[in-house]
Amino acid sequence: MGFKQNKVDKELVTPPVIMFTERAFSQLKLIIENDFTLAGKYFRIVVSGKGCEGFTYAAGFTDLNDDDFQVRIANVEEEIYVVVDPFAAFYLQEASVDFVQDFNLDAEGFVIVNHAQGEYKGKFWRSAPEKTPPVKTEANNG
Repeated sequence: MGFKQNKVDKELVTPPVIMFTERAFSQLKLIIENDFTLAGKYFRIVVSGKGCEGFTYAAGFTDLNDDDFQVRIANVEEEIYVVVDPFAAFYLQEASVDFVQDFNLDAEGFVIVNHAQGEYKGKFWRSAPEKTPPVKTEANNG
């Protein structure tokens, strides 16, 4: 028997607002238009870790899961959606995605900035239980 992970109750999570910088958006379009291996895949933003300064985020292309939010990129005219799971959505209520190319640091990729990152420094949940996502109970696990 595996460990049963608590599922975040999507019904109680507000869909996030995700914005892209011009550079990130053109990079996303470039990837979508030129990489045939990504057909049917979605650009996903996830929480990849937690440190003293708050959460860290990652992005990549994946399949769509049943409980994902499909979020339209807020600040572009084209109808392009990214996916965010309910856990990440709870913490990323407003975020920006940039694309960094720093050849000196050999760094290239999408960078996610949570506009409320300061609220999640340290062990914030100890003093603010409302900052933990609502979890599905057996009763509403339908």
